[in-house]
Amino acid sequence: MNESELLNKLKSREQDSLRIAVERYSSMLYKVALGFTHDKQEADDIVQEVFIKLWENAPKLELKNTKLSTWLYRVTVNYAINLTRRNKFKSLFEDLSQFTRKSDDGTIEFQIEDTQNKNPAEQTENKELGEIIKIAINSLPKKQKIAFILTKYRGLSSKEVAEIMEISPGNVDILVHRAKKALQKKILNLTKH
Repeated sequence: MNESELLNKLKSREQDSLRIAVERYSSMLYKVALGFTHDKQEADDIVQEVFIKLWENAPKLELKNTKLSTWLYRVTVNYAINLTRRNKFKSLFEDLSQFTRKSDDGTIEFQIEDTQNKNPAEQTENKELGEIIKIAINSLPKKQKIAFILTKYRGLSSKEVAEIMEISPGNVDILVHRAKKALQKKILNLTKH
């Protein structure tokens, strides 16, 4: 069943249509929500709220040039942003050190590293770096933060992020580029102190 058929079934309140939507999309929505809140319970709550909103709005939902999955991503991002705004003490990521590495020239590289084979001093340094990166990412402008999280943390393409944010893929690339530059500058400033 394609997205259009599923949406039609949701609109007409066909039995099992919501279950099918939950089975198909809950995992991807959970990962997006977790990328913003990095709290499993909050991510679960967001996903539940998104599906409640879908069920409530399905009869009147008109998605002319947008896929159902894009609409669900957008709603999830909005819920997650609102939640993180309300709760400033929740971190954006659990431990970004697994996604970062400080290169020889002092710049921060975003990648997955094997931290299990590092000595305790390196693990402590990475944990401290992760905390600094959290602060830096949280200080990014809203659009840069969304584009950065969705591309770098969730692995979506520029085209997919463009649909979610309702901007062009080129603008997504610009936002991600600016976010990377801003992060490097902020992280360098924070590590000097």
